[in-house]
Amino acid sequence: MKNDVFNFNRFGRYLVTDTKNAISRYGISLLVLAAFSFAGYLLAGLCSSVLNGSWYSMPVAGRVIIFFFVTAIVLTMGPAKMFGFITDKKEGSDFLMLPASPLEKTISMVIISCIFMPLAFFAVYLSLDQVLCMIDYNCGDSLIVSIHEFRFDSVAQTMKTIQSDENFMLTHPITMFDDIAQVVLTFLLGALLFKTSKTAKTIGCMILLSVVLVMIYIPLITSGAFDVLKEGIINGMTPDEMLSQFPVMAWISRHLILTDFILDTVVNVILFLLIWLRVKRIKH
Repeated sequence: MKNDVFNFNRFGRYLVTDTKNAISRYGISLLVLAAFSFAGYLLAGLCSSVLNGSWYSMPVAGRVIIFFFVTAIVLTMGPAKMFGFITDKKEGSDFLMLPASPLEKTISMVIISCIFMPLAFFAVYLSLDQVLCMIDYNCGDSLIVSIHEFRFDSVAQTMKTIQSDENFMLTHPITMFDDIAQVVLTFLLGALLFKTSKTAKTIGCMILLSVVLVMIYIPLITSGAFDVLKEGIINGMTPDEMLSQFPVMAWISRHLILTDFILDTVVNVILFLLIWLRVKRIKH
């Protein structure tokens, strides 16, 4: 019996085709953005040579700032560049005619956006940065080493402060992947919902949602729900003494990374379902 919901062979063929189309739409832009690791270094050095007469080796702090800035551009703009055409009447109609189910199309989008795109970008960007550090020793540590040390040292200190035993999870890739996936899935959903200014409108919706959440949160603070914590702070109680009065909060405080992972997973599943429903209901 033919399976119209999901077929592995059909999905495999569609994923290959979809990946090729995504590369044609965003591949060059992705490589250009990944080359910022090298371009930023050269620009800083050349400007210093012209103005000061000496070469300036951009330190790791500057390279980290540029890395996170470019990463934000890649993750937020990529989904719209690769799949924003679906809302277009002409190109979107061709998409609807492709021999794959809505579920297969959705899974393909998610794999390309959340796995293939970030991996390709990180591989090129971090490799170029590693080469720079091998050529110019004044650059300091590579981004891979610096980000790993910052993540482990800063978060490990927090875990120690709240007596958490989750240090083994600090360097696990999944604790970073779920955050990246959440950002990408959010902007992928926006790319499918809006016809124009997809990225900007998605950011606008996120800001609006944040305002709504703050408006909900403020009354909770002023309603007396946190009076025990306020009194504890005034009376000089330790965090453990205050948390002992809230068993659930005490458990969360000792399992911050696990709690974050669970919440991110729930949000990611919801985003996936919304994307699937949108793909399923698109009509031109």
